[in-house]
Parts: sequence; structure tokens; C-alpha cells
Amino acid sequence: MPSRAGRIAASLDSVHESLRMVQRELSGVGEDGARWRWAAVGMVIALQGALVAALSGYETALDADVEDPSGSERFAPVSLLLRRARSAEYLNGPERVEMPGSVVRQIEHLVAYRNTVVHGLGVSEGEGVAKGCRKVLDVVRHVLLAHPAFDASHHLLVCALISDEMARVERRLAELG
Repeated sequence: MPSRAGRIAASLDSVHESLRMVQRELSGVGEDGARWRWAAVGMVIALQGALVAALSGYETALDADVEDPSGSERFAPVSLLLRRARSAEYLNGPERVEMPGSVVRQIEHLVAYRNTVVHGLGVSEGEGVAKGCRKVLDVVRHVLLAHPAFDASHHLLVCALISDEMARVERRLAELG
């Protein structure tokens, strides 16, 4: 695992690039509904990166806070990272993510859809994906832009780029209804 600072920087870069991918895929959804699949993949990557950055932000953060319990060479699954980001054991207010169960379920639906795409388990058109994408954007905005647990002054450019990409994705989602 890279150092805490390196992990945050790499995670922010990942969020930015994945949001660029999401915006690109959403721009073609009208002509090809299958592009929801790749938009979902990108949104889950953005969520994972944002949560890794948030959970790595405190000086007291440990590698184990973001590692996959079954193998320290990988980041934990999104469901575990989200559970930790919602826990007072890992993040204090206002950095901690607070959301009702219905929002968690919408995000879990998006992650499950992404998993079917990645593992080739037979995929329908992206029903409910737009709602999940909007909820992921809310989490990303919270942990990276509104209440970052890391010193954002070291990452002003990439945070501004993330904000711009989020605005583009939100416009695309609004256009799609």
C-alpha cells in the first residue's frame, strides 16, 4: 500500500478519471442504453476512490482502514468502505457520511448492477442506475468537497477538476430524466 498521502492523491486522481468516464458514457446513453453499464462501473470506481481518500484522511488512519480484509493488496469492497465511512469509529462529524437506509440501498443497487456488468452475469438496461449515480455524487461531494477528512489545500486542482466533472455528470443525468 502506498503512503497515506500517496493513497489520497491516487484516490483523488481515480475519482477524477472515473467521473470523466461516466460523463463520456452518459453522453451516449440516448443512442445506446448499454452505456449505462459503463457509467455504473465508473460511478462505483469514483465512490470507492472518494471513500478511500476520506478514510485515509486522518493522521491516525491505518492501512487496515481501507484494505480488503481478505487480501491487503487490494482496497476493501465499496460496501465495507461505505459502512466504515458511516461509522463514528472511523470518521468524526462532519466528515462522517450520514444517510438513511433507503439511500444506502440505492447505492447498493448501483454496486450490484456494476458487479453484474463486471462479472458478466447477464445485465438488463440500467433501471435505477440514475438514482444510484445521483446518490453516489452526493457522497463524493460530501467526503471530498464539503467535508474532506484530509487537508484539501494540498489537492486544490484535482478537487476543482472533480467538482467540474461532477457538475457535467449531474447535467447529463438531468437531461436523461
